[in-house]
Amino acid sequence: MQLNGKLDYSSKEPLYHQLKEIIRKNILLGVFQPGDRIPTEDELSKTFEVSKSVVRQAISLLVQEGFLVKRQGIGTFVVDNRIKQGPRKLTSFSEEMKMKGLEPKSVVLENGIIEANKKIAEALAVEIGTPVIMVKRIRYAQDEPIGIQTFYTLEKLAPDFFDNSLTQSLYNLLETRYGLHIVKAEEKYYATILDNHECKLLKVKPPFAGFIVERIGYDVSDIPVEYTESVIRADKYAVEIILRK
Repeated sequence: MQLNGKLDYSSKEPLYHQLKEIIRKNILLGVFQPGDRIPTEDELSKTFEVSKSVVRQAISLLVQEGFLVKRQGIGTFVVDNRIKQGPRKLTSFSEEMKMKGLEPKSVVLENGIIEANKKIAEALAVEIGTPVIMVKRIRYAQDEPIGIQTFYTLEKLAPDFFDNSLTQSLYNLLETRYGLHIVKAEEKYYATILDNHECKLLKVKPPFAGFIVERIGYDVSDIPVEYTESVIRADKYAVEIILRK
């Protein structure tokens, strides 16, 4: 399997770091899948015309970062260290992380009352311009940024919303403070390449693969009460779907 990318021998950036980034990007873009064996040190050395010490440094960094694992006498393989999600009981991000033994954390980036644009209005089944609560947060698992989530709900459904802590589970807040029980949700997933700002917030280097998740949450009367847009790191999160015939 051939790696996509070239080294810039005139650059001030060390060759081992350039090679590490080439391999990392090939993993993130799916050239190498979890479980695949990457080329040997000899193969990488010949392909990129660098010494084996340069290759070893690049591989060592990727092992430290959790992208690769070395198996003695067999080779070096791509690790699948993503949080996996499949058909399951409806949960919030916080609940899902706790069920996986990971400690969730949120950092609020911005919040306020905005007027619903066409996309938000359609999701919440209201008119364009309707006052909507917006909370944008970075979501963490074990102190590592996983994604950026922007949450919306109608202002009339949750008065004085900003008097509450916005770092807690907002699903739990809607239920305990406002009696809004989300019992069903629809989700859509889209592949994307994170932009420079998203990469900075999620502490990764561009270009970086990710995906967008749009979720609409419904109450017991099948009325939409919550709309959330998430931008998630593809190296830390995956969706598994089991199909049966």
